[in-house]
Amino acid sequence: MNAPVSDDLPRGIELTSLSENFRANPRAVLDGARGRCPVYHDGILRDTVVLSADIGRKVLTDRSLPTDPRNTIETSTRRLRGEDLEKNPPIMFMDDPLHKRVRGLVGKAFNNERIERQRPRIGDLCRELVDAAAGGVFDFIETIARPLPTIAIAEVLGIDASHHDNFKLWSDQMVAANLNPLASPEVKQAGSEAAVSLYNLFAAEIAERRERAVNGDDLISAMIAVEQDGDRLADAEIIELSQVLLIAGNQTTTDLLGTMLRNILTTGDSYARLCANPALIPNAVDEAIRFEPPIFSTDRVAPDDMELGGTTVPKGHQISVMLSALNHDPALNPDPDRFDIERKPVKHFSFGGGRHICLGAPLARLEAQELLKVLVERLPTLAPDPAHVPVYTINPGFRGLDEFWVKQG
Repeated sequence: MNAPVSDDLPRGIELTSLSENFRANPRAVLDGARGRCPVYHDGILRDTVVLSADIGRKVLTDRSLPTDPRNTIETSTRRLRGEDLEKNPPIMFMDDPLHKRVRGLVGKAFNNERIERQRPRIGDLCRELVDAAAGGVFDFIETIARPLPTIAIAEVLGIDASHHDNFKLWSDQMVAANLNPLASPEVKQAGSEAAVSLYNLFAAEIAERRERAVNGDDLISAMIAVEQDGDRLADAEIIELSQVLLIAGNQTTTDLLGTMLRNILTTGDSYARLCANPALIPNAVDEAIRFEPPIFSTDRVAPDDMELGGTTVPKGHQISVMLSALNHDPALNPDPDRFDIERKPVKHFSFGGGRHICLGAPLARLEAQELLKVLVERLPTLAPDPAHVPVYTINPGFRGLDEFWVKQG
């Protein structure tokens, strides 16, 4: 039986950054809805939304719930989002046993040890970008937050610097096309052409490594070499994984860096405290990830009719777990709407949960830590520029800044 649902609950674009009200204060929208109904049907851009931390955790960690959108029925949600169900999904939407196999292999190549080895180089890259931008008023997003993740993942993959400009262009075009279900036909066409260019680039990189028979320290070389129980990744799988790491990590890390800095600079003396005590940086990064996650939701599929929080979810309907709502549930974090760089413990679902926990989370966290370390070292008087109002991105499902101008105080 369905719980009573108020007719004025937010639905459709009201739960995306297309809504000016939601874009201005998503926490207020989600908190208000959760207080009235922690699980309810949307039926416009999503099927069923989950706003409760307790219920959301159960959904994310329930291995019996599929992720592959090919398990969904033909709902209005599917039609509006225009999902392509004719091909195998990327790793974040795979189900077992395929997901277990691919995740196991790529996890051996893209492991914490390999990521941690990138820390010195990413620190150098942060210094290069910060020093180039310093000296006056600048848009932090355009000059630092956008280029850093793209260059970082290009170097992790082992893409030569001569390709970096095209790499970023194609990445941005694919992000605009693939991460916005309401993108225009022109944007989608540009994204399709960029995908072909990136595919050819990765294919050439793989061919070169096989021809040289050199086992380099880059991630593409590691994915070529990785083996588990006699199984290896096919070239097409390496290309797909490389694109996922680039596309999924590019926009989301940019968004994280932008909102992180804005919240730190605009919340009391947070930035001054970090300058005085850089040991607080890892905790501050985790609080920034909790407070304003770059992705609003992640989905599972109901394998059969099921009940969540008193609401019946029909078989084949997608269950959208609203990550920001979970992070700001008072049942998970006390005083959740207060940004506190010394909050302990910091509990959040910003990287999803269960077997689909974000593969690139350690790299995103490392980039944020290194950048913040460089900022407090190089620019201790950094402050928002009052002449420019921060501009949030209009991209359904994502939370980030298009512009955030800062100055040295």
